[in-house]
Amino acid sequence: MRILPLLLLASTTLLSASASELPRVEKTSTGSYRMMVDGHPYLILGAQVRNSSAWPEQLDHAWPLYKQLHANTAEIPVYWEVIEPQPGHFDFTSVDRILDGARKNNLRLVLLWFATWKNGEMDYAPQWVKQDTAKFPRMRDRAGDQIRVLSPISTTTRTADATAFAALMRHLKEVDSEQHTVIMMQVENEPGSLESDRDYSPEANRLFAEKAPTDLTKALNKKSGTWLEAFGPEEANEAFAAYYISTYINTVAKAGKAEYPLPMYVNVWLRERKSFERPGDAYPSGGATSNVLDLWKANTPSIDAIAPDNYVLDYAGYRDILHKYGRPDNPLFVPETILGGLGARYMFYAIGEYHSLSFAPFGLDAQVPPDYPIKQEDLFAGLAQNFKLLAPAVAQISDLQQKNAIQVAVEEDQITDLRQQWQKFDSVVTFGTPKPGYGGLFGSGTKNKTGRAMIAELASPESDEFLLCGFDSLVRFMPRRGSELRKAQFLSAEEGNFVDGKWQTSRLLNGDEVFFGISFPAEGKWVKVKLQAY
Repeated sequence: MRILPLLLLASTTLLSASASELPRVEKTSTGSYRMMVDGHPYLILGAQVRNSSAWPEQLDHAWPLYKQLHANTAEIPVYWEVIEPQPGHFDFTSVDRILDGARKNNLRLVLLWFATWKNGEMDYAPQWVKQDTAKFPRMRDRAGDQIRVLSPISTTTRTADATAFAALMRHLKEVDSEQHTVIMMQVENEPGSLESDRDYSPEANRLFAEKAPTDLTKALNKKSGTWLEAFGPEEANEAFAAYYISTYINTVAKAGKAEYPLPMYVNVWLRERKSFERPGDAYPSGGATSNVLDLWKANTPSIDAIAPDNYVLDYAGYRDILHKYGRPDNPLFVPETILGGLGARYMFYAIGEYHSLSFAPFGLDAQVPPDYPIKQEDLFAGLAQNFKLLAPAVAQISDLQQKNAIQVAVEEDQITDLRQQWQKFDSVVTFGTPKPGYGGLFGSGTKNKTGRAMIAELASPESDEFLLCGFDSLVRFMPRRGSELRKAQFLSAEEGNFVDGKWQTSRLLNGDEVFFGISFPAEGKWVKVKLQAY
């Protein structure tokens, strides 16, 4: 029996769309991916609230922050323990409140299903699941002791989770299939197990001693045999965990899609920078970490994307994660990442270089202590500027992603000048004030390494047109290295923006504004240029 929602949903300010035009993630003819919402390309410029913030008082605080960030999407959890407080009795009042708040604030939603797994443990499962360890067994560690993780081999638990998720999706279809406020679902949260690398219960040990599934070993080009024989002693336990967790989650997603087939993804607590420690210690074992990503992709046909929660701090490591998860068989989403100035720089890598379909820092509503080295207003440093500048151009950026027409330049420690190579031209991006140095002219760098630029070649190379956006940077062009031509000039430089998907020029730049190149201020801007080499 379902308890009818008590909250009347408010009218939306979002544009209504045909009920048949569901949000979707599609692979294009170029082999890349794009997200479509109401029939138009869409980039998630979002943010995620803290884990226990999906409540009225906390959301009342969060909604204005989304506006301050210039976000277009809110990522907000939905708790299994709240929507099914008693077995089979569903209450979607909390979900309806989230929908109502998002609509009033002109935001799309990605809902996060906190159920069997949340950060490698079981804390958001209902009390009636937690208390009945006979019906809903927990994993056991090597010593045979129960841990705070539900066993992924339990069909009873899996059925209960899938039934609740299907009920949620059925409700969303009833109340949101016309508006499409909810555009995507996260199935579980950072699944896997802390405290143990796999389940060591008697039933799990029996399965582990059996032959690994033939379909799986064939898909991964492994030899047939037991888990140990197929995967070896270093990989077998984690692969076993990954297989049963991914099977479980695919079942949940499939049940939800049977009711309302929104795009669905699984997020990942990464193992990178922790790989010297054992799975289950530094990261949840069995989650879709890079070492078992092939297994997850082979075993989760109902999941549209495996998405890394990217908190790697060094830029080389951050880009490595984007590369590993932005695969031909996996659209790249970044559902959790770093707030502040670092996140602002890394966003350019994600969107421009690796064609991510989302960028969403975690902890939008975090409260910074008075003695903390980062001030509250600095949490959004740079990111709000990014979102404000890019939000009107999401369709154009998506189109340029499909054409692989974008290159980025991001300032890093000791990196103050970067060159991009095009068919006829080289572009050079300088951060800080150009100054002479040994062997040439170099940028001084900015105080807080805030320089970042995105450059896209428009139409064909013969058009010699480029679209530029950037912050705290200077962009120059010259004939491509090796060309007989030696100089380049701007035939035109239009400063402007995108309005309703169309470019609008606000002024023409010339004279001092283009003599040394196109200068981009701290607040950022768009410029469209046409070049001539001579």
